[in-house]
Amino acid sequence: MPVVGREAEGEKLSKGGVSMALQDTFNGAKTAFTFYGAYLNTVAQEIGMERALALESKMLETLGTVQGKMIKDQAGAKDVDARAAYSLVKGILESLGLGLEVLEEGPETVRFRCRQCSVYEGWQMAGLDDKTRETMCRAGSLRFMDAAVKQFDPRLAYQLAKYRSGPDDFCEEQIVLA
Repeated sequence: MPVVGREAEGEKLSKGGVSMALQDTFNGAKTAFTFYGAYLNTVAQEIGMERALALESKMLETLGTVQGKMIKDQAGAKDVDARAAYSLVKGILESLGLGLEVLEEGPETVRFRCRQCSVYEGWQMAGLDDKTRETMCRAGSLRFMDAAVKQFDPRLAYQLAKYRSGPDDFCEEQIVLA
């Protein structure tokens, strides 16, 4: 049975080493992505998956651009390298309840692992197969994040270095300054 206790730094409850606040965020985001996946699948049945993904990409690139500009303006960010870009967009990733682990961190590259992914699990709950989930991730979520980091510096790129092979695997993503 998982242990429930208080974290040393504050009043956040933890269960099995995972913050309950993070788990609640993850569960809420997973539910939202379940609905989003079901909606996109329904749209794809009407207009075709290729057209649905093209529209998703366009919408998420636009949204990523807006979000990136807002973050840059709010932070007053100038001369943003990969490390600074990660610190600026980490809040977006955490707002989805993603479980992140930094593997490499420097001014030109930040590479990190995502084990717990609300996007992946939500789309899985919506009944989307793994190939479709990967295609949607590459066409949507990654384009959103890439558009966001490019607002800090157009030489920055948000990339998927490794896509998970299944539910128990992980993705590796990175921010690179060219």
